[in-house]
Amino acid sequence: MGLSDNFWEHVDQYRKLGFDPLRWIPACSNEVDSHILKNALGDIKKTSIKVSPSWFDSFYHIDGKIPELTRRVYSLAAPLVDKEVELKRALAVFRVHTGAGEYAPLLSEALQNFFKVFNAKVSVSCASAALTEHPDAQFGMLDYIELHRGDKVGYMPGVTSVTQVTDVTRAPDADVHSNIGITSAIELLNLLGCGVASSFKLFPVYDAPSEEILDTIRSNLDAFTSRYNLAMEDYSSLKIGKLFFGTSAMASTMKELPTRYDQIEEGMEIMITNQLGGLPALSLYTLARMDSENIIKYEQNGVSFPGITEARDEAVKNLSEPHFALGKIIAKYCPDFGASFDKSAHVTAVHPVGPRGVFALGLLAELANSHLLINELPVRNPELARFATKEFLVDNSTASMNGCHIIVATSDVLNLMTEDLKKHNFAPERIGIVLKKGAASTTFTKDPSQFVASKAKLARLTAPSPDQQATG
Repeated sequence: MGLSDNFWEHVDQYRKLGFDPLRWIPACSNEVDSHILKNALGDIKKTSIKVSPSWFDSFYHIDGKIPELTRRVYSLAAPLVDKEVELKRALAVFRVHTGAGEYAPLLSEALQNFFKVFNAKVSVSCASAALTEHPDAQFGMLDYIELHRGDKVGYMPGVTSVTQVTDVTRAPDADVHSNIGITSAIELLNLLGCGVASSFKLFPVYDAPSEEILDTIRSNLDAFTSRYNLAMEDYSSLKIGKLFFGTSAMASTMKELPTRYDQIEEGMEIMITNQLGGLPALSLYTLARMDSENIIKYEQNGVSFPGITEARDEAVKNLSEPHFALGKIIAKYCPDFGASFDKSAHVTAVHPVGPRGVFALGLLAELANSHLLINELPVRNPELARFATKEFLVDNSTASMNGCHIIVATSDVLNLMTEDLKKHNFAPERIGIVLKKGAASTTFTKDPSQFVASKAKLARLTAPSPDQQATG
């Protein structure tokens, strides 16, 4: 499929395929805001499908068994459940209209109507939700996981992801789009200590209105998985008939998982594996292609367009190429499966950053039920990030590329990990400590508003907990 040199013709081609190529620009992501999704799911009552939102789900790895997955795709507005799958665990991907996806009560109502038709009890811990401006592009997908009996030799975490940003300068069927969606899932599994490529299994989620585009997408998927020696199971397209990219994925590890949020202690240190940010360059570059007047505005504010272009190229490369070294480093600091945890030798907890940027710290504080004190805010291209925030071009200039994650551990463990990470071109930095247990909150000693445009979201992140208010 060829593209003309005219940017808006490119955009028109995407839209004719039922895709929103510009929707992601303000948030650096096309996903439903995690706070909105959590609130919407919390309001759902009396359904047999229980969704407890998490960034991963975990299953035992049974000796000699491989994951078996049964996929079902439904209309979001009117799902027809003629024959339910009798399995109790599932991963999920949703695509919801922006009218509902940006407002928790409406999203809750849409998901309530979807779930209420199911009768079999199913537990969903990992769910991705993408936004669309096309009502007929909505869907709900459940990937049911069959659990086997046998000897437990490790864990097999499962994740879902959707392609969060779009390179509009490339054709709708270009490999970069499916590569970004798959790499995002691999990144999450690497963070859980799954660093051996041969242990991964991908279950791509994709769709398009023509067989020609579907064939190209399948060829792209084959090329990607062959390049990295990854197993893939093709469940065919979603058959909604609208362009879409995402994936479910699983991988095995013979280590304990580094997600001991309940064992995070006061005094433990917080490290990020790379600087925050990086994604705003994609947004600024795309805005410049939309209107050349933006380039003039950039230059007038001391932000060079060649610099933005270089940062954007780096971001696209980063988002579409997995780095398994992260998984191997994390695994090195996890106890063997079944062995006891030692806080002086092992990672206590990890958490992804991704497009959430600093707001990932709020999610970590909730999981750890702790007050986090953040005294450093290392951000890529800080002048570019401040400009994007000041001009309200990007909601959150700390939205981060792959390779940026939070690690919580003792100082001694982080000292060792820092050396390992630096050997593989990461740039780890200590950014804070766990100040107090018992209530979730986040305090910054450096003003985060220089990088976050939304005062309401920032206020929610930095608001003291009810317990602190009572004792303050």
